[in-house]
Parts: sequence; structure tokens; C-alpha cells
Amino acid sequence: MMTKLEFSDFLLQFMSESDWRRSKVFFNNLIGRRTVSNLFWGAQYGLLPFFNLFKHLSATDFQKSLHALSQQGLILYQDNKVRLTKQGVKQKQIFTPIIALFKFKGIGLYTNIETVQSCIQLAVQITSEFAFQNNRYYPIQASGQIMNFCKKWFSQNKSRTLPQQLEKELSIFLAKLSDDDANAFANRFIGHENYGLTDQQIASALEISNFDWELKKLDLMTQFISWTQSDSDQAPLCAQLVAPWLKQTPVSMSSDLSYQLFLKYTNLDRVAQLRQVKLNTIKEHLLEAAILLPDFPFTQLLPASFPDKVLSYLNATPPQQWQFATVVQLDSKISFFEFRLLQIQRGPISYVD
Repeated sequence: MMTKLEFSDFLLQFMSESDWRRSKVFFNNLIGRRTVSNLFWGAQYGLLPFFNLFKHLSATDFQKSLHALSQQGLILYQDNKVRLTKQGVKQKQIFTPIIALFKFKGIGLYTNIETVQSCIQLAVQITSEFAFQNNRYYPIQASGQIMNFCKKWFSQNKSRTLPQQLEKELSIFLAKLSDDDANAFANRFIGHENYGLTDQQIASALEISNFDWELKKLDLMTQFISWTQSDSDQAPLCAQLVAPWLKQTPVSMSSDLSYQLFLKYTNLDRVAQLRQVKLNTIKEHLLEAAILLPDFPFTQLLPASFPDKVLSYLNATPPQQWQFATVVQLDSKISFFEFRLLQIQRGPISYVD
């Protein structure tokens, strides 16, 4: 019988036996709290692919999972930091191959996947009811923004052939999936006299845990989003429903603007002046870009060389364990901005792309 994946097993994937890790970083990345500190440590811990995918995770449930792992002897948990025990390492290894199958590629840095999901489901419902000429029904719950967007989409595409066109596009995507995945994806839709299945019903049908289905559901939506972008000619209706909710870069809009201005002027003071913000704000924006973009121009912002005593310390210590206070004692000219940039440049970051 297949071992069922639970949320606590999922958390083990971001822990280490060799060093203590901050549990708050796990929580903040999973719910999508975007700060430079969260992104930096999230990158070190391997959390960025899952950033912003669990927006409704409560702090209480998160803490319960950590305490359960501690009581099972799988982790050491103290002062809001966690570390794997030898038993925890073995438990982690059981689920690593399963979790590795999910290729989210940091989709949560580009969009709110729940928004896209709600938009698709509402559009399918509207189109289905239209096919049966029924305008008296209760639409699925969605934000006002999504409701207005779908109404506009329907108005722009309304025609006798719309239901057939949308069905054809969705069928093309479903054909790319396994039978189980295709059925699970389709069974979540609500339409005319079809109320779909609940998440619990689908998980039960697939004989997997509720959390395993949560990951599978997110994975299927990630595949769907990617498909609409790569095959937009085959799926213009679906692409219209997805594209407006997607950013073109994993960096926040404000940070991206600062970064683009820096690439143009290569002067931080000039960028701060143009944006009418403090210099430290621009530095925060560039640190975010350095964490999330693989082609960041570190050499334009870092000193050409460092004193030998600084290099000796940096080369002898893993970047995650560098201490700014120690570096400043060795060379008082180094700023925290330069320290963090160097840490990002040399650290074991796996870019989400």
C-alpha cells in the first residue's frame, strides 16, 4: 500500500540534520510573505518553488505540525528553530522522491494560483449554463474582481460556438494528462446540473491523503497555466483567462522597476531620486532581484576585491553561516548590502526558473 503524504512529511523536506533552520521562514514562504529576508532564507532552504502556494495555512496548524514532528522524534524544535534527527532524515528520504515529482517552478512568485483556479472554474460554469440557455443559477463564490473579469470575458467571446470551443480547448489539455489526473482536474468543475466533486471526494477516489491531493491539485493548475502560455494558439480562450493574472517576472513590480532603472543608469542614488524613495529601499529591491534572477549583475555592485583576511573567513565558512558582525570586524568598509549580495552570489540558491 502506498505511503500517504501528510503536511508534516512535506515540511521535513526543508529541514537539515547539519544546521538549525528558522521555522518562521518556512511559514512565511508557504503563505507568500514577500520580504528580502524571507526570500533569501527561503532560497537557502529550497522553499522558493512552493512560495505562496498555501495562502490559507494558519499559524496554529503550522505549529501543530512542528510539535507533532517533535513528539515523534523526527525533529528537534527549540527557540523557533528546527533540526532533523537521524530518524527524521530517514522519514524525509521516504517522501523526497514523491515531492520531487511536483514541478511548481515558483509559480506562486508569478501569480496567485487560487485566483487563476477560481477564474477558470467560474468561466466554465458560466459557459456551461449558457450552453443550456439558463441564466438563473448561483455562480460559484469568487471575488468581485474575478466576477467582473469573467463577465467581461464572456461578453467578449459570447457566441453559439463558445461552449464547443471551450470544451475543445480543455479536452486538448486533458489529453496530455493521465486518466486519473484528467478525471480529477475535470471533476472539480461545476456546470449545468453538474455539481462536481469536493476535494475530499477526489482524494478518496484517488486513495491519497487530503494533503497529497492539495499538492496534486496545485500541480495540475501549474501545468494548466504553463500549457496556456506555451500553446496559446491552440487555447486562446483559456489563455485569455490566465494571462491577465500572470506577471512576466518573479520579482515584485516595484522591485522590477528599480532593477530596470538600475540596469539603465547603473547608479543607485539616481534610481532613488527617480523613484522618489530612500536609497535603502532601492537596495532592498535589488537584493530581491539578486535572489530571484539568475543573470543579476553582481560585479556592478560589489567591490573589485576584498582584504585577504575577509576572503579567508568567507572561503572557510559556508555562506549561510557567515556573520555580518564578524565581517565588519575584519573590514569596517563593507556594508550590509554588499555582504548580503556576496552571500547571495556564493550561496546555494536554486533559481525557480
